[in-house]
Parts: sequence; C-alpha cells; structure tokens
Amino acid sequence: MPEACLKDGTLAGSILTMKESIRNTMRFTGCTLRDMVFMASVNPAKQLNFFHRKGSLEVGKDADIVVLDETMDVLMTFCKGIIAFSSNITK
Repeated sequence: MPEACLKDGTLAGSILTMKESIRNTMRFTGCTLRDMVFMASVNPAKQLNFFHRKGSLEVGKDADIVVLDETMDVLMTFCKGIIAFSSNITK
C-alpha cells in the first residue's frame, strides 16, 4: 500500500484524497456534509487569517467555489469567480 514517507522511512502524512477523508470523517464521526464544508473552508481560512477573503461566499470575497456531484467528484472549480476547471463528464 502506498504511503507518504520521508527518505528515512518515517511516516510523513496521509495520501488520502479530500473525497476519501470527507467520507471517512462523516462515517466515523457522524458529522454532516455541511459540517465537512465548514471544516474544509471556514476553519482553514480563519486559521490562516484569510477569512476576510476566503472560506465562505459573501459579497467582496474571492468567490472560490468547488462544485461537486452526488458522489463528491469535482465537476467544476471557480477561482475568484472565474472557471478554473470543468469536467467534461456528462451523466
């Protein structure tokens, strides 16, 4: 199984995708998708002192948005309100 390790073999972190970590957290803690969105956007923005620009959708903020489908696959991303990624997958 792949791991994130330093050259000396010390475990350095996780290789989970955001999708996998969200699913695991929801399964093991019972938190909601809304809780997860808060944990993945508001909390980091506040911790990094960027909440005045990022972390929520409000007038005057950067409008960084991720659009997910029902299985939490990324369909589109917007950076400062401009499409940065759009999948070509149609369902």
